[in-house]
This record gives sequence, C-alpha cells and structure tokens, in this order.
Amino acid sequence: MDRRLGRRVVTVLIGAFALAIGPFLWSQGAQGGPVSEVAPQGIVVVGDSITARYDDSPGDADQGWWSVVARHYGADVTTYAQSGSGYLRQGLRCTGDRFGDRDAAFEGSAPSLFIVEGGRNDWSQCVDGRWLPSTNAEVERAVERYYDRIDASFGPATRVVVLGPPWGPLQLLEGLRITRIVKAAVERHGFEFVDTAGTLTAENVVDGIHPNRAGSLAIADRVIATVG
Repeated sequence: MDRRLGRRVVTVLIGAFALAIGPFLWSQGAQGGPVSEVAPQGIVVVGDSITARYDDSPGDADQGWWSVVARHYGADVTTYAQSGSGYLRQGLRCTGDRFGDRDAAFEGSAPSLFIVEGGRNDWSQCVDGRWLPSTNAEVERAVERYYDRIDASFGPATRVVVLGPPWGPLQLLEGLRITRIVKAAVERHGFEFVDTAGTLTAENVVDGIHPNRAGSLAIADRVIATVG
C-alpha cells in the first residue's frame, strides 16, 4: 500500500476507534487512568523561534505552545528548534541550520506525534550571509524535500501534524504566500494541517511576530483541536 494512502487509512481508523471507545476513555480519565494515545511514544516538534524561545514551565509567561500541548496529553515532548530557521532558511542569522539538517529529530523510536511548526522565516533565504527574497519555487522545493523525508522516516502509526506558519501582524502578504505553499504540500502528503490564522493578533504578540502567553495558548488550542 502507498505510504501516504496508508497514513490516511490509519488516520480514519484511529478516528473511528476513538469514537467507539470515547466513553470508556472518558471514564478512565475521570478515574485518573492513562488515556492518551499520544503519550506512549511522545511528541517531537521541529520549529523556529515560535518554538525555540519558549519553555516547559506550566503557567509561566514564556510557556511554549508545545509544552501546553504535551501536558494536555500527558506526553513527553522533545523540541528541535532554532530561531530564524525554516524549511529553506538557515537559522541564527544565516549561521545555523534548516529543519532538514536536524537529523536527531528522526533518530530513536518513532514518536506518536510529529509536529512541524515553521515557515515564518522562509519569505527569504540566506545567500552569502545575507537574507534575500525567496521565490515560490524555492520554498516549494524545500518544503517538499522535508516532507519526503518525513514520509521515508515514519510509518503510518506516527501522526504528522503541520502548522500553517503562525503569523503575527507583520508581512501579512508573505504570510499568505508561504501558508498556501505549506498547506498544498501537506495535502499532497496526507499529513494533518493546523490552520493558525488569527491566533497571533496584535494583542497576542510581543514584537509583531512572537507570541505572548495568550498567543502561545491560542496556537496550542488549535493543535489540540486538530489532534483531538
């Protein structure tokens, strides 16, 4: 069976199974028993500064969206994130790496949930240490290359969830451009897409780009609604 078709079939079966045993799981949860199908192998997150700048301290002003998600499911979470990076652009002002350079994210036991957060920085790319505007074709190639690697690395038991790049009020036209590219590639690969439009408003960011606590909670809520 084609890997992407297999992933879709497994997702449908998981959804049907969840509906069938939902009342039982709710009862177990009320009694304090383990309920999360995400928890057994945990969560891996690959991202940019929307992930990297934040911590795993519940209630903290800088608690990351990924921390809120992991604690909702009672799951371990490991992040591979770097400020300024993306599918195409190197992080750390052109001295770091891209998503596809993080081999450690694919090592060890396959996670129950693999989340990709990013694309915000891919309006540009690094050329000779400078940021130059990216073309649609360049972004598409970088996204496809990374999603191909995900397909080759994980079986259908790993749910792959991709966030539409969380985008604050700056560079909105670039946000629409990059989000369209990411969403189209997600659909081609049979992954699950999280629409983050409206999560990072002027009130939910600290600098026009990065979320405050309300912004991180808004992103977490969208992810949780998608994962179920």
